[in-house]
This record gives sequence, C-alpha cells and structure tokens, in this order.
Amino acid sequence: MKVYYNSSIWSKGKGPCGLAQKTNWEFEYAGTKRIIPAIYRFSQGIVFDIITILDEKKLRKFFEKYEAIEETLTPLQRRCAEQEHPYQSVPIKEIFINEKQVENGYSSSGAMSIPWEKQNDELISLQRAYSSILKDTSCFACERFCVPYPETDSKIQKLLRFLRLIKVDKIKLCTYPMEEFFPLDIHFKMSVNEEQKELCFNHPITGIKHTLFFQNAETTEFPITINRNRILYNMHLMYEIEPALPQGDTLQFGTSIQYTEPEPIVDGFSPDSASSIGIIGGADGPTAIFISSSDKGKKIPCGHHGLPLHSCLSVLSFQNEDASNFIIEGINIEKYGSYEYNLQ
Repeated sequence: MKVYYNSSIWSKGKGPCGLAQKTNWEFEYAGTKRIIPAIYRFSQGIVFDIITILDEKKLRKFFEKYEAIEETLTPLQRRCAEQEHPYQSVPIKEIFINEKQVENGYSSSGAMSIPWEKQNDELISLQRAYSSILKDTSCFACERFCVPYPETDSKIQKLLRFLRLIKVDKIKLCTYPMEEFFPLDIHFKMSVNEEQKELCFNHPITGIKHTLFFQNAETTEFPITINRNRILYNMHLMYEIEPALPQGDTLQFGTSIQYTEPEPIVDGFSPDSASSIGIIGGADGPTAIFISSSDKGKKIPCGHHGLPLHSCLSVLSFQNEDASNFIIEGINIEKYGSYEYNLQ
C-alpha cells in the first residue's frame, strides 16, 4: 500500500511514499481494541493508521434501527443516535514521538468499511495491506493521522529525518475526555427588560432538581455583510445554578438557526451558501460558554443569589425582537476521562 504525507485516506498525494515500519501496537479505548499496524516515515514527519475491528451484528442492528427514519430526525435526535453508533473514534489531544511532544499539531481523517456498502478502492487496499489483522472481517474503521516531527536543533537529527532513517521507538497518545450527551430540550424566552428568570429541571442521571437563575441580559449584533444590510441578533445571559452540577457536567445551549430564503440575495449571502448558522463554542460543537469554578487563583464572579455565574447564548435571529429564544439542549456528562497510551 502506498502512503503519502497527508492524513487523507482517499487522496493519492504528492512526493515520495512513506517508508513503512511495522509496529502492530495495540491499546484499548472505549472498551474496544485499537491497532496501529505500521508507521510510515517521511522527512517531515510520520503517518499512521489506527484500525478498529467492528462488530458486524451491532452495526446491522444500528443501521436497521435508524435507516428508515434518518431523514426525519431532528438535530437533537441525530446527536443522540450518533452516540449509539458501535464505532467511536479516538479523540486525540496530544501526540509524543520518541518522548518529545509534537507542538505543531496534526491532521486526521477517518473511514469505515461496511460489508453491505460498495467499497472504495482505498478501503480495499487498506484491508489487503493489513490482512494479518483484518483477514477474518471486512467490517472495520480506520483513522489516519499525519504528524510532523517535534522541533529539533540537532543537525544530525535533521539529516536522519531527511533520509527517513529515524526509527520511531515510542509514541504516546493523550486523549480528550469523552462526554455522553443526555437531552433536556428545554425552551424559554427572555427579554432585556426582565431582571431575572427562574427555571427548574431534573438531572437525567441523579434525578436531583436544579434551579437556574438567569440574569444580566444583553443583546449583541453580528453584521454578516459588509454594508450591514444583513445582521444576526443574539442575546447573552448570565446564570446561577443551585445546586451545582456534578463535577465535569456542563449544560449545552443551542445557538444555531436554520432558515430558507424565498429569493437570492444580491450580496451573495443566500441559502445556496448557508442554510444553518451557529456559534461554535468548542471542539464538540455549539455549546454553552461557561466559567469553570475549578480555576485556581481566580475569583469567580457571583450573581444575585451569591452563586458562581455562568454564561450562555440564545438562538441566533435575523430579527431584533424584545425577547430572545433559548434552548437548553441537554447535559454533557463525562463518560471517559483523559487517558495516556504509551506504545512501544
């Protein structure tokens, strides 16, 4: 199998192919075994694949459950369904090569081989290249990572890298925590004239009743065209919560707006270019913006009830209305913590 210095499983790439170094390193994440069959060395860095063998019965059951209703799912239902998928990728935060941290980041892509779907030539090539671990199945997932070498001032190291003679003896992978989402789907409105709004909900796991105290409403404008003839409006709220959520839990507020335009817009902002707009709050998508109470040495501001203040945003709107719509989509609860995998 020819591997080039990029993270795309599909692209042929440019330049010389990587020099393969067999590894067959194994580790377990989210209850599933993962395998790195080989590392491909380049002068700039390395490329490696994480292979996950999938359970065909579980995949078929998942597809049978959602195939007929996939197009009717709401975004909230779709997110919950995605959590049920038998395959979950490895959320890598940091990578170390030969005990040195990669500072310049990495790129990655992924693909799944599903027996009842038409297979792409690249996936067939992967299956042949890794036949020793995939000989008994055609159902697998592959994540490909393209990782630059850590910085070095050594001329010898630079020369060895250029000649692709640097052997990778160790790789350390550090993961992000994995969260599980539990829907609440709570909708409410608040205006800038309201001093406070109170709202209650029961935690989906603990059953504890939590009370939210919303306050300090402020409206913000986001011009999306140069001549300001197209403006998005958004409300920012602070809130207190009593009792506090369990450590690691966070509320997720929906911010995206979906819309359709009856006629094209002359300035180029049209439904052809966008049908959904949202404020991205982090690596895991549109989320609540919150102030963590775990920051040491920082005084957390408190609200009317003497409790730490958190921040949230309303759903975006094209109209500057007195009251803005808010959606508490659900709670993110930490399912797996951060892990370190030392592979050698």
